[in-house]
Amino acid sequence: MRSEGKFYDDKNFPRGFNRSGVFTISETSVLENYGRSMRALFDGTTQPIDESEVQFLAEVQGQQQAVSEFGKCWLKYLNHTTHKTRSYTLCVSQRAHTTGSYGDDDDSDSGTDNDLDY
Repeated sequence: MRSEGKFYDDKNFPRGFNRSGVFTISETSVLENYGRSMRALFDGTTQPIDESEVQFLAEVQGQQQAVSEFGKCWLKYLNHTTHKTRSYTLCVSQRAHTTGSYGDDDDSDSGTDNDLDY
């Protein structure tokens, strides 16, 4: 695989591939060093010049199973940049104040003293 300079994706990984928590150190190295070539081959703007690039194209187009480091890495990159990921949050709502909670006095003699003799 040929290298055409450093590859960065500031839109999807603004802090870099290595700080994203998605890629391993070796995958980060592959993306940074060969990402421009892999993107050009995948987009069709560059034609493959050797067997490794032909194999890469077959792997990323689904014609064969990804076995090369380049194919696996690019498919992982595509999976994280093209598929929408769902994020879930937990919401807590306030309970309505009900009668009979702590602090309410349910005694029958609260308020009046009818049983006292005068």
